Amino acid sequence: MTSNLMLQVQLNGEPLDINHEQTVSEFVAKQGFSGRFVIVINDEMVAKSRWQDVVIQAGDRIDIVSPISGG
Repeated sequence: MTSNLMLQVQLNGEPLDINHEQTVSEFVAKQGFSGRFVIVINDEMVAKSRWQDVVIQAGDRIDIVSPISGG
């Protein structure tokens, strides 16, 4: 398996090439995201406790969403 293979995903509706076989944790670190946010992949929220286990696949639609609080 070659580690320099790239795959294309969509990040907040924009195409993005990333390294193959990144977990969500690796993706977040490499993209430099910080603060409070939620990861949604293909319309399904990924719990932070699963970021180490979920691997991003070619064609995935990834959305970074800020939580909204209110009352």
